Amino acid sequence: MISLEDFVERLCRLGADRGPRRFPRKRRDRDIMMKSIVMLMDSAKTYSEPEVNELLMEWNRSVAPCIESDYVTVRRMLVDYGKLERTPDGSHYRVGFPVGDPLFDLEVDDIDLRATVAAYIDHQRRRKRPAPKAS
Repeated sequence: MISLEDFVERLCRLGADRGPRRFPRKRRDRDIMMKSIVMLMDSAKTYSEPEVNELLMEWNRSVAPCIESDYVTVRRMLVDYGKLERTPDGSHYRVGFPVGDPLFDLEVDDIDLRATVAAYIDHQRRRKRPAPKAS
């Protein structure tokens, strides 16, 4: 079970802290990153390929700016891991529900990814600023 605290910590450290870096290789970290992508999608909607591409680019800009990846590779990985299901002709996608998917604390689904990462980045910037000198 991946707790809310673990999810947020790993998501922020992997996606928004000291990049650039590649998409994670460790299964747990990769699952967290893929979960963050799927959380931005509507599970009741069918997406065209350009819509999925735009969503992945937006995820990279707002949730995981330190991850260097191209949307084609990430989209393929999401399909390979069952996070996205593709129509036979490859033109449309929808959220998949793979068997044996890692368990996440239910609170994970309630967080605002963009706001969480933005707050983390802001916190990191404020920490790095030197304190004003006393006169």
